[in-house]
Amino acid sequence: MEKQIYVEIVTPQKPIFNGNAVSVSVPGGLSPFQVLYGHAPIVSTIEPGIVKINSSGLEQIFAVGNGFVTVQENKVSIFVEKALTKDEINRQDVEKRLSELKNKLKEGISDKEKNEIVQQISELKAQLLALGS
Repeated sequence: MEKQIYVEIVTPQKPIFNGNAVSVSVPGGLSPFQVLYGHAPIVSTIEPGIVKINSSGLEQIFAVGNGFVTVQENKVSIFVEKALTKDEINRQDVEKRLSELKNKLKEGISDKEKNEIVQQISELKAQLLALGS
């Protein structure tokens, strides 16, 4: 049997996932990285992207927003603002919202609004990536 790590994904609303896995890939703030059994302790920010959890050949994918991850003693704790499974994502809704936000960027808006929209666009792109787009 392969050595396993314990993985949890937690949002402010509720725990999204907890269980054992062979590996987990996260969209780290500086670059994506993978955690396997025996990984060195680490704390990293997480950018909007996808988290892939491999449990003995079964891969689960989550689209996540900003957050952070800790790795210590074969336990991976992922704390994010938002996490969605593929089943929770509607491609048409995401594409429509993405188009709306891109159009809004063309308007005369404040830097704060622009930064918020860019953040939302990043999260929507992560959702499309989770769907395999």
